[in-house]
Amino acid sequence: MPNREYPYYFIKLGRLFYVYHSYKDVKEKEVSSYEFTNDESVAFPIDEKSAKQLAEECGGQIVMKNAKFNDYISQGERWSHFIDSKKKNIWRIYIIN
Repeated sequence: MPNREYPYYFIKLGRLFYVYHSYKDVKEKEVSSYEFTNDESVAFPIDEKSAKQLAEECGGQIVMKNAKFNDYISQGERWSHFIDSKKKNIWRIYIIN
């Protein structure tokens, strides 16, 4: 159904949008790295359950979007190209547990 609209979610922290995170163990502590950009067009589109978890972990707000299937796929492709290009306008937030 290409004309049907589908919900998806972004995580927003101030004026920044979530694009990626990773986990590492450093000296027996878990360190989470969350990466954000100020460009909404390359934000990572996620499902509602993951959005709730990420918002809780990094202190961000959930932003709901609706898009037709092809627009949703395009959002994911823009995100993928952004991550692959390793752009420098990414802000990292570290949380140590």
